[in-house]
Amino acid sequence: MYRTGRDLLSEELEIVDAAALDAAIRADQAQMLADGRSVLVFNAANAAIVAGVFHEFYSRAQIAVWLLAFVLLVAARLIHAGRYRADAASPEEVDRFLTLWTLGSTLTGGLWGAASSLLWLTPDTSYHAFVVFAAGGMAAGAVITNSAYLPAMLGFIAVDVLPAIVALFAWRQPTAMAMGALLAAFTAVLIILGLRANGWLISVSRRRLVQEALSAALHQRNALLHAVSTVATELATAAPSAAAIPDLLESVGGAIEADRILVFESGSTPTAPPALLHFWRRSESPIALDATFFEADEARGAFLSAPLLAALTERRPMTAATRTLESGPAKSFLEQAGVRSVLFAPIVVDGAAWGWIEVEDCRAERRWTAAEIDALRILGDLIAGSVARRRYIDRLRDANEVVERSPTLLFRLRMDSRRPRLVYVSHNIALFGYDPWELTDPASSLADCVHPDDLDKVAASLARAAADGSRGGMVEFRFRRRDGGYRWLDARYAARERPGRSQLIEGVALDVTERKEVADQIAILAQTDALTGLANRRIFLDALRRAFANAEAGGERFSLLYIDVDHFKEVNDRLGHASGDALLEALAARLKGHCRAGDVVARLGGDEFAILQSNSRDAASASVMAAKICALSAEPYALPGGDLRATVSVGVALFASALEGPDAMLARADRALYRAKENGRNQYRIYSETAPAENVST
Repeated sequence: MYRTGRDLLSEELEIVDAAALDAAIRADQAQMLADGRSVLVFNAANAAIVAGVFHEFYSRAQIAVWLLAFVLLVAARLIHAGRYRADAASPEEVDRFLTLWTLGSTLTGGLWGAASSLLWLTPDTSYHAFVVFAAGGMAAGAVITNSAYLPAMLGFIAVDVLPAIVALFAWRQPTAMAMGALLAAFTAVLIILGLRANGWLISVSRRRLVQEALSAALHQRNALLHAVSTVATELATAAPSAAAIPDLLESVGGAIEADRILVFESGSTPTAPPALLHFWRRSESPIALDATFFEADEARGAFLSAPLLAALTERRPMTAATRTLESGPAKSFLEQAGVRSVLFAPIVVDGAAWGWIEVEDCRAERRWTAAEIDALRILGDLIAGSVARRRYIDRLRDANEVVERSPTLLFRLRMDSRRPRLVYVSHNIALFGYDPWELTDPASSLADCVHPDDLDKVAASLARAAADGSRGGMVEFRFRRRDGGYRWLDARYAARERPGRSQLIEGVALDVTERKEVADQIAILAQTDALTGLANRRIFLDALRRAFANAEAGGERFSLLYIDVDHFKEVNDRLGHASGDALLEALAARLKGHCRAGDVVARLGGDEFAILQSNSRDAASASVMAAKICALSAEPYALPGGDLRATVSVGVALFASALEGPDAMLARADRALYRAKENGRNQYRIYSETAPAENVST
């Protein structure tokens, strides 16, 4: 079924899917059982020992049959476990292995339970004690071997000890009944221990799997942010051609790991079929369909289903699993296209549903995460901004359309007693929810539509324009819509002198909300490192130049610490780039957490970091900081590829008035870092004029 609104949000708050987590835990349980298969050999060995005791009560043929059953059953279970370990198991194969393992464990316990038949053949307590010892010992072995999976453990124990307990109580002799009670109590203790062991094993598996899922979600979020920032840059700088859009969709599709992304423009009426504008398909998609399949009339008509139309009208994203859809054109078409999961996000232009973006997954019935939904929503907004900009350019060809339909407002203000009053505004003020007469009514006040924080700025700018005559002016401010929301306007105007009459100010105002929002997003991305969130190289060098100039002018002195991860290439080669990225993120968090508010921490590139230590007047304070960095960096890291210990080398340069500039100071820190690595790594060196990079170490 379709999922939207509050239900969709509450589901996406859970990063780890419960069903997928349970399946992964079952796979871990199966792997633990398969890894412990060698213990089965002891069953056959113990069976041979027990058979030697039973020769007085059973014939050789009976003992041989019992031993042969043990050998065949143990051999079959060993082969089964070996085959499972050799192949990558699907969820169905995991369930089949667990079922067969439980059956084999129960049959093995049943053979041991059959040995308890000796209790019915002799009243000798020494034999009774031997059988009790054998049954209890094998039950303990079942706890050790099968506690990872309770059905296998309980299946073995039940058929192993119950026959012995029943037989002992059947003798109705104090000694036999005492042994039966002792065996029952021992079995209860074993079951309790098995339950606790099972709970502990599952909790360990769950924590590991959740950590892996969270790490994967974090990396996907970073990839999505990078993809969205790329699209934002492309769409904000120029109107891309139709051929460039698929490349932009590919960057988002790769981050979301989708099979197809389609961009549709809605028809002129709700019942008119939509038009496919852009199409991208992953080359490895299991269903290799091209754009012509989605351009057919029956395909376009299939999207005119009530749930999708409702979502577009309400301007909200929507997800759907093909399997759960009601029978109809939409479900039939998605099944033909091989779609198992789909995500829709509306494209809203000028306050109306213009079309939608559709992301399809042909491999799994997935739960779309909040990050994926947000990324698609932002992509829709960016495309909407591009469409709106293109519309605006097209409308410039007709002056009447510019006035009546474009986002550009024409206005005229009358300066009465230096208080502006709106006397004219173009009809496209309706985009903000107003009728022109509402704002030009003498009883209304322009101040009611301006954000309180911008009132003084707007008043001062208008006053300057009135004083300067025809020179005019410009101001950006937030304008309140009828619904209470605010939009950014860029107003440009000039005063018109009217001798003997009140002065008029005339101009145009352009809605620049999207431009400012995109500019703010790009500004943030331009100042930070995408992986670690620290300042990037450019921002750090700017901070270094400011600190250097301030110190030269008599301000506070500072130190520069140049940091490099030891043997970082080996981490990437041995554990993979995902673990390398996780190491850099963890190290960045430690550096940021152990620096003061006035310090600047940055990633310069690769595995290189730098710290600008403010108010550092001598080598002693810099040494304390460098030693702290070496110590905290050497603490273990929990990475996706396993726990790791990594160290860093640090080069330190102190501010000196004799330095030629910031670049020279950075070069000194680099030389000190080189000397620290040359002398064995995991240490720091402070640059000195008399003995460069030699005077202090960890």
